[in-house]
Amino acid sequence: MTLAQYQTWLTEVIAPTAPMFRLVPPESLGWQLTPASFTVGQILAHIPRSLSFNAVVLGGGEPPARSMREIFVANRRQPAAGVEEALGMLEEGVGAYRRAMEGIGEARFAGGMIDTPQLGSIPVWRFGLFVAEHHIHHLMELHLSLKALGVKVHTGTLYRG
Repeated sequence: MTLAQYQTWLTEVIAPTAPMFRLVPPESLGWQLTPASFTVGQILAHIPRSLSFNAVVLGGGEPPARSMREIFVANRRQPAAGVEEALGMLEEGVGAYRRAMEGIGEARFAGGMIDTPQLGSIPVWRFGLFVAEHHIHHLMELHLSLKALGVKVHTGTLYRG
């Protein structure tokens, strides 16, 4: 997979996110699928914040959490966001991640290594896949939450928005 192919695929992965955010009823922001799950408002905040966090990792900056343990602790304290705030954060997070990915270039994407708090030292292309997988996992968490709340969602909502 080339960097250009990755960017095209990432666009497809992210495309249903904003439309799904807009389906969240404002009164459901504090609802959670299980007692150990994020609230719906926390999911809305976590998805874009993760993109911004991973943009910092990709750009070689100092991420606010440097280990999975630190990430887990921070996630327990994840602040919530409302729909409009989350949509703005999503636009910022997607932009930051895209700029970071474009900044590494094709050669580094294909053959470079990156130190990550999540997976240790891995190929850059694999980190790109991890970021997309993480996004998909939490989008599915939101999808299931909406379904449990009685919001009309279906497979097309998840894949096409």
